[in-house]
Amino acid sequence: MPEVDLLRLVQDGELDAFEARCLERLESGDLRLAELVAPFEHLEAAGQAERVATLAQIVLENTDMQSDPAAAVTLARIALTADPRNAELRQLAVAAYRAAYAGTPGLDGLLAAAGLTGARPARNALNAVDLCLTLKKGDALLSRAEDLVVEVIEVDTEHGLCTLRRAGRLTTIPAAELASGYECLEPDDFRVLRQLRPQRLGELIQSDPVALVIGVVRAHGGLLDADVLKHELVPRQLVAKDWSRWWSKTRTLLKRCPHVIVEGRAPVRLRYCAEGQTLEDETWAVFAGHTEPIRWLRIIEAYLGEKRQRKETLDNGLLQRFRAHLAGHVESVEQRRPTEALAAALVIERLDVAADGPPIVPDEEGDRPAISMLERADDPARLIAGLRDDALWKLALNALASARPDDGPACAVHMMARAPASMLDRIVAAGLAGGLRDSVQQHIDETLADPVHHPEPMCWLWKGPRHSQELNLPSADELFTGIIDALSALGRTVTTSVRATRDFRQRMKTALALRDYAQVHACLQRVPPDRAVTLRRQLERLDGIGDNARLRMLNMLREAHPTLWEMSVKRLEAWEDPEVLWTTPEGLRRKTEERDRLVNVTMRENARRIGEAASHGDLSENSEYRFALEERDLLRARLAQINSELAKARTLEPYQVPTNHVGVGSRVTLRNLTDGARRVMTFLGPFDVDVDRGVYNYLAPVAQRLMGIAVGRWVTLNVDGRDTEFEIVTVASGLTAGNPP
Repeated sequence: MPEVDLLRLVQDGELDAFEARCLERLESGDLRLAELVAPFEHLEAAGQAERVATLAQIVLENTDMQSDPAAAVTLARIALTADPRNAELRQLAVAAYRAAYAGTPGLDGLLAAAGLTGARPARNALNAVDLCLTLKKGDALLSRAEDLVVEVIEVDTEHGLCTLRRAGRLTTIPAAELASGYECLEPDDFRVLRQLRPQRLGELIQSDPVALVIGVVRAHGGLLDADVLKHELVPRQLVAKDWSRWWSKTRTLLKRCPHVIVEGRAPVRLRYCAEGQTLEDETWAVFAGHTEPIRWLRIIEAYLGEKRQRKETLDNGLLQRFRAHLAGHVESVEQRRPTEALAAALVIERLDVAADGPPIVPDEEGDRPAISMLERADDPARLIAGLRDDALWKLALNALASARPDDGPACAVHMMARAPASMLDRIVAAGLAGGLRDSVQQHIDETLADPVHHPEPMCWLWKGPRHSQELNLPSADELFTGIIDALSALGRTVTTSVRATRDFRQRMKTALALRDYAQVHACLQRVPPDRAVTLRRQLERLDGIGDNARLRMLNMLREAHPTLWEMSVKRLEAWEDPEVLWTTPEGLRRKTEERDRLVNVTMRENARRIGEAASHGDLSENSEYRFALEERDLLRARLAQINSELAKARTLEPYQVPTNHVGVGSRVTLRNLTDGARRVMTFLGPFDVDVDRGVYNYLAPVAQRLMGIAVGRWVTLNVDGRDTEFEIVTVASGLTAGNPP
């Protein structure tokens, strides 16, 4: 059949013949748009759609789109995504949507609002149009910025707007923002049920546990282990004491379910798979439908696991198809997206050891593209650091050891800041074996100095490194304090990207919950009473880690320090609150710069001196080495103090400065009742002190004596070593223009 002929040409890589055949049939009037859908989708999946974008434009310009408007939309979408700057293709895409959705009210308004008829980036505009055309009332969407499911209440096609119910409130957002910020979920997705229909989850726990588990597995990308399943269900859906009985019964039912593969023991792993076809046909269909190397790796692992479970021989024909597809992808993207090419090459590494018998290689030399890429790379660390999955990292470290036996350990240590927590024990072991202890220690110190941008190393430290005796590591209590301080500072005194904020919060949420918060509980039991007061306030105000985690830690703190909840709550004035340090934006900037200089200059220089001193040998008689270590301890203490201060810092706004009495931010004029001399003092935070300009710390004893006193009142102050009476003449804002700072 013609359709099979065109598709086969594409699958065989005969693109010149494919283009010629299409043009030939177009000229003869024998080409149908529907015949091109499968070939174009195959090219898009292989990353080669750009090659035939021009062909799609010629076809669409010379074909009646009304004959098959749905196919026209598909072709135009693939072509425009591949060639987004092509204005003619954009116009053809608009025409295709108008043909396919001619009866849709407000279609032109949607096309304009989404930016398809304007200058918005093509992919964003297409996604916005497609999403709004398919959405309907009651659909569920997942926010990409946070783990939050929202419900669609109304879709205003004409104006490109969508009304959502978000955390119990209605909000309306434009189509473009909707497409970039949300993704669609199936109605039975576990996340939808958990957040929007929890009563349905309660029913499924008892009535259909298999359906419930399938929903959880699919929500995790088709693969998860029993520990993750337990974390999702306990204690929100099941009490802890009922878990074992429920799981034992459910696991028996899952083994009879054709949609779920149960494998392993500690822990049990669950895979979701569709039924029908042979396992090989089904696996290839899923494999060919994805474009990401990590997806391909997971599909291959699922296939290998299933064959092991069935005790069947692997199909080498299927493995050959996998390898050919992966090799083609490596070749097509290596110049433009080298990290993606490396990821696909690493999947080939995994595949070559999977087959029965000799590795599947195209020639006697044994082509190993991942090894070759890492051997040729000028910066292999940068290449590997872009990988996004633990499984790919594991393969990459294996390949790096083979490709770079000399500088491989140094490359690996250089990646510590970005490596997954699960890989860090291995990287550190390689670094220590290669004599790179000081480099490893420097990365650890940088992590502690800036935890927000080092979430994976922080998780690794919290879990407990294997090589702890060979390194200078913080205690669990110090780590816990650092994590809570960093979480508290996010969005207040620490401003970073949305992605960095989300990643740090999510990783810390997971880390703190390890072993049912056992380490958190132990740390809270050791917290001294004065620190417990601060900690309570921090936990009460923590954002981004979920109510469950926050309340669990608060309850543990209540258990350790019950008197905190028995104390009467008194409203504190601004200058009385020990958990807040007031500052101006300029003062906060200076303090942040001080911390950055300490971390990026002073501590790095100290690490260099430690390394140089250690290289002189005989550390017991090496005074330079001892002095450098003492300096390191002092620098760490200073950094901890600055981080603690920044965690409590709050920016003082002009409206917060009182005008009827002395307070934080006040500029006060005092008259000496003995000699009539006047003195002007401005009271700001410790970050803003400048005595030469008359700016004093509001926490100083003299300042505290004045706080709360109104104009005209007399007060006795200890100035220059003796008590002197002063009258408060005026009180104004020290933040107004012309006044310090």
